[in-house]
Amino acid sequence: MRFIDTIEGLNKVFLTDIPKNSVVLITGAPGTLKSGFTFSMLSSYLKAADEYGLYITLEESKANHIRNMEHMGVKLTENLGILDYSDYRLQFDEYSQDLISTIETQIMQYKRKWGAKFTCVALDSLGALYSLMDEGEDEIRKRLYHLFEPLRRENLTSFVIFESFNTLDQSQSGAGIEGYLADGIIELGISSKQNVSYRFIRVLKMRAATHSMDPWVVTVSDQGLKIYKGIS
Repeated sequence: MRFIDTIEGLNKVFLTDIPKNSVVLITGAPGTLKSGFTFSMLSSYLKAADEYGLYITLEESKANHIRNMEHMGVKLTENLGILDYSDYRLQFDEYSQDLISTIETQIMQYKRKWGAKFTCVALDSLGALYSLMDEGEDEIRKRLYHLFEPLRRENLTSFVIFESFNTLDQSQSGAGIEGYLADGIIELGISSKQNVSYRFIRVLKMRAATHSMDPWVVTVSDQGLKIYKGIS
């Protein structure tokens, strides 16, 4: 099973799969389907591969997240656990001042439970992580290295949602230091053509993978997400 076979049309954007054990940033402005794209890809992949993963949400409750995914036609699977911040804050109150360590502790618990079958992690989102910690953003960003590297060492493929306001305007900055630390960056955005707005996906980088650099249209319905070439 390949990640790029989980959403219709994604295997046209990529010629080779997203490499296992990578850290991939999913960036974009609000409303660009970052959470839906990430959850849909992981849910479908893990069910088909008979593997397990963890989706950590810091922005909304587990119930709200599930409701949103069902509304978008995303198929849910028990192979992808959902952990919201209120859940593990109660379990690890002594780590409340060091949320990065708390997250790493929780991930390692799942790794011990499922062993080699625990292969994927998603964090939603870095912006929420920054807002919940007392340290400045610059210091937190430096510490991201100490979160990303253990994930790679544990053979986990990680998808980290990072809200930004970058668009197809090439003059705007990208994902900053987070982008340098990551192996790949997938951008989701909203643009307009002839007074019609559309969502798009574009792969800005993906180490050890062959992919298109062009934007592709993303649509969503009660049947799920679909990607197709429709921008000239």
